[in-house]
Amino acid sequence: MTTLNLNEIQRFSFDNSNVRGERVVLNDAYQEIIKRKEYPLPLEKLLGEFVAAIALLRDIVKIDGVLSIQAKGYGFLSTLMTECDENQNLRGIAQWDESQTIPEVISLKEALAGGYLIITIQPRDGQRYQGIVELVGDTLAECLEQYFSQSEQLPSRVWLAANGSQCGGLFLQRLPAEQAKENDEDAWERLTHLASTVKEEELLGLDTAQLLHRLYHEEEVRLYEVKPMQFGCSCSRQRTLDAVMSLGAEGIREVLIEQGSILVDCQFCAEKYEFNEEELTALLGDHAKTH
Repeated sequence: MTTLNLNEIQRFSFDNSNVRGERVVLNDAYQEIIKRKEYPLPLEKLLGEFVAAIALLRDIVKIDGVLSIQAKGYGFLSTLMTECDENQNLRGIAQWDESQTIPEVISLKEALAGGYLIITIQPRDGQRYQGIVELVGDTLAECLEQYFSQSEQLPSRVWLAANGSQCGGLFLQRLPAEQAKENDEDAWERLTHLASTVKEEELLGLDTAQLLHRLYHEEEVRLYEVKPMQFGCSCSRQRTLDAVMSLGAEGIREVLIEQGSILVDCQFCAEKYEFNEEELTALLGDHAKTH
């Protein structure tokens, strides 16, 4: 099966039923994320699943702002975070104990021992919402299904895959029965059963139309607009300067005495921002001077 050079998400629905879906496949956008740091292949795969997951969630949660999934725990993986904004810009990072040997197949429960997932919805204008998800299963897909069951109370199924070159995901959700044009009582069980036969190479190696035809060639599937997705970091010199200024004049002065300037690396994109004493003094006055 050939390698797809696609970076897109597409919504679909089934005529005469109350089931909707999303499918995402990412190539360059995913590789731009994992190349920023030397990840072991098992972590590249896990991070890829998180990237595919945030893309799926972002297209379901309709907000003008940023959606993120953050995993925190006490195993060898301390933090894993992916974000997507309203312009389909993706970014992500993983931090782990590099002294430990990473298993070839990662169990989320073991990697995040005693940990949890935080799903954050941050509108540009409005109140931030956070949902905390317990690690109820060994995979991210199982945890997300639990999240949808609790937060939206809508039955949902998630399939995720990543191989270090591509990542992809498939999502199905059963909407309230009144949203169906006709009452196909068996639709949810039938459609999720068929989706459960999907193989990783199909999830990563077929475009959406091909994948859905292979799974649902006897169903009436309606495809919607394809949305492009790409890597994009929200860092900037001004935002980084704002973070530096939050240290306060005394904290900035201490760093300048020790280092001569303040250097900040963006963990997501590896961009470096340096602020010298002259620049900071102009903003803070004499309080930042070291002599």
